[in-house]
Formats: sequence, C-alpha cells, structure tokens
Amino acid sequence: MQVPATAEDLAQSAIDVGVVTDSQLQPVWSELGSSNVALADFSQTLVRKGLVTNYQLDRLQRGLRDGYVYGDYRVLYCVGSGTFARVFRAAHRETGQIHAVKVLRSRHTGTPKADFFRREGELGKKLKHPNIVAIHDVVTRPGLSYIVMDFIEGQNLRDLYRVRKKFDWENAADIVADALAGLHYAFQQGVTHRDLKMSNVLVTAGGAGMLVDFGLAALDGVAGEDSGVDRTVEYAALEKMTGVRKDDTRSDVYFAGYILHQMLSGVSCLPEGRNRAQRYARGEAFKDIRPILELAPETPMPLAMVLSKALEMDPERRFQTPGDMLAELKLAVRRAKGAESNTTARGPEEQEGVGPDGKPRRILVVESDTKRQDVLRELFKRNGYRVLVATDGPRALSRFTGDPTAADVVVFCGASIGADAVRAFNQFGEERATAGIPTILLLEEAQGEWAASAKTADHRGVIVMPVKLRRLREAVLSAVTARESVSKA
Repeated sequence: MQVPATAEDLAQSAIDVGVVTDSQLQPVWSELGSSNVALADFSQTLVRKGLVTNYQLDRLQRGLRDGYVYGDYRVLYCVGSGTFARVFRAAHRETGQIHAVKVLRSRHTGTPKADFFRREGELGKKLKHPNIVAIHDVVTRPGLSYIVMDFIEGQNLRDLYRVRKKFDWENAADIVADALAGLHYAFQQGVTHRDLKMSNVLVTAGGAGMLVDFGLAALDGVAGEDSGVDRTVEYAALEKMTGVRKDDTRSDVYFAGYILHQMLSGVSCLPEGRNRAQRYARGEAFKDIRPILELAPETPMPLAMVLSKALEMDPERRFQTPGDMLAELKLAVRRAKGAESNTTARGPEEQEGVGPDGKPRRILVVESDTKRQDVLRELFKRNGYRVLVATDGPRALSRFTGDPTAADVVVFCGASIGADAVRAFNQFGEERATAGIPTILLLEEAQGEWAASAKTADHRGVIVMPVKLRRLREAVLSAVTARESVSKA
C-alpha cells in the first residue's frame, strides 16, 4: 500500500484495511463540503469524529497494510510491547465491546514459542475467576497467532510501583490478597502460575488486583529446556535452591510474599537488570532479603509475621498453598486494624468520611494523573473515606449505569482532564442515574472561567484552585450532607 498523498488516497486506504466503511465516510465528506480537501484537514476530522485513532492514522499515513484488524476485532492502539508479543486495545467490529488482543510477534511463527503461546491461551481459557484476567479466544493460523482477553482499565503493578515507590499497608495487603485469591483458584484447578511478578499483576481503576499470563504453566509437555522458551530466572533459581518441582505452588506463595514485601518497603531486594542470572547462580540473593521491619518499621506486626512465613526458604515452613496465605493475610489485616482502633481514638477530621450508618463514604476521584490520584487518595482516606479512582468522565459515568450506588460523592479534576471535566460534571447532573450524586468540580486557576458553565446545585459545587486541601474537604462534606439532608426529608 502506497503512502497516501491526498485525502481520497487516505480514505481508500482506510476502507481497504477495514478501518472504516464508505458509508461512514459520507458524513465526513459532507461536513468538509468536498473530497478535494487538504490531507491534514481530512485526517484531523477522522480522528475528531472517532472514525480512526491516532495509532491507526499513523499506520495509514506510513502506508502499512496490516495490524488494523484481528478477526472480529479492530485495533485502536498498542498498550504494551515486548520481545515476545504485543498487546492492543481493540473493539469488536459489531458490538463495539472493548477487549485486549495479545499478538505473537511474526518472527516467532513456526518456532516452539508459537506452540507455547497457543498453550498459554488454551490454559488461560479454562481459568474463570474475578481475580484472573479472562481469556475468550485463541486463534492460531499460518503466520498469525493471537489471544483475545478482557481489557482491564488500570495499569500493571510494576508501573504503579515505579510511581508510588511505597504503598500503605492496607492497600498493599488488598492487592496481594486479590492475587492470592486468583492463585488459589488456579491451584484448585491444578495450575500454578510460575511467573508471578509485579508486571503480571494488573491493578484496576478501582484498586483490585488481577493476575495475567499464567504462561510458564503452559511449558508442561513442551520439550523441556530445549523448548526455546526461557523460564523466569527467579523461579528457576528458587526451585533449584529449595529442591522443589517446577510446578510447586509454594514457589508462587514465595513470590506473592516478595511482592508484598516490596510494596511495603519500597525496596527491591532481588537482583534486577541483565546480570541477574549470574547473581542468582548460587541462590544467595534470596538469603539477602532484609526483614520488613528493618526496612519499614511502621509495618503492623501481624503483617510482618505473614511475610516472614511466606518468605521462608524451607518450603515445608512456608504457607503450603496460596489459600493458606490468603486466610492468614486477611486475619493479619483484621488484627492490624483492631490494634490501630484500640490505640488511636478517631478525631473529628477522621470521622468526615463516615456516613450516618457508620460505614465509610465512597468517594470517586476522576483524575488521570497518577501522582494527583495519590495525593487525593491519601487526603480522603486519611479522613475516613473509601477512595475509588476513574481516569475520565465516561468511565466514571459507566460505573453508575448498572449500579446507582457505585459511589456516595464524585470529584472531577480539571487539571489533567481539561474541559472534559466540565462536560462530565454537567452530564452527571443531567443523567437520571447520577443527578442526585453529590459532585465537586475542581478547576485550576487558569480554568476559572469554566466555572460559569458548570451546572451547580446545593449538592453540586465548583472549587477553583489555589485553595487549601481543607477547603476541598469542606466542599465535599457540604455536598454530601446537603444531599443526605434532602434524603432524610
């Protein structure tokens, strides 16, 4: 396919590769008044109308013919890329439902890795659990292999860790507990993960942990060490040092413990980088992991005890299944919360987020910037709220589509979302499902003029920065109590 030189060339290329249809382009030509328009103007209109994404446009402009459609799925953009495969966000061509499509790189076609890729997908299709990313379809044909799975709104734990560096103990325990729940279900189905690491734990926008890539379990039946698929260095070293089989679930337990240790301490104690194999050769790396109370002395003792047992080098002294560790972790969390409540009386500020029923109010923060998410999460959590996060207005609204009680109050942040925050704020006030939800629009100083276009009410307010965080808390509480007063009346 040649590089398009005109708007008509680009239109024909988009039709040829299946990105758009001729009927979809007719309104575009009508709006522009002619097909004899500048290529740049036509390109911008296609993107603005949502007919093509920037990813698709870039490929079309370079004259590339493939990578737009896989079966029934139209690729929107690439969300992850590695030496083994690429992962795309894609929409079903008929239903529009969003999925993730994992595509094996073409250079691996016809190699043992292609067989491994297929086995990974087939094994994943059998695992149906809320904390395991569901696989729906596995397609293998000459020259092409791909897996269709759920698309998770969020990011992997490794990327989140790189931003936060350290997690509060409740958040860390919640995410690891979710991962353990998925691991235990898989164990009950006779499957171990064997590649558990931060990059294989996805954290949803709501903070739940989900497992992905039960890849190395698919190696069973592949031609051993000559399969062409490298086993994770950490697992191989631990298995060799502890003398367990490669499918021993207690190795998954160990690495679940290590992930929790790293989240609480903010320190990566195991070797990283290209020379890991040499450093793991004697297994000394595992012996050098420092106790969590040395690195993070604020860690509650019950959690420290769980970590100590999970990271035991003797497999017989470790938790014997992920379910065992999950049960002890949940008990440790309850004990830690009980100890805090017994030693620290809750002050007036800490009661702000507690509703009349004595339960934490759920506040949904709509903010795409991770660092700002962390600031607001800590602010409201410290004052008793249960904090949820959405990255844009449509995702926030979708939460209430099937559940009008998804959150008790919503804060839209204009700093990163821009004018879309105002539109979403107003839409919340217009939709039947969300009109009664207390809502705050937080704008930057330069966005102050937008406040005039915001549709406010007693339970719907606007705050323009700069203001003290106390003022934001007061505005949220005022909106909530205004709505609760109306409900009581």
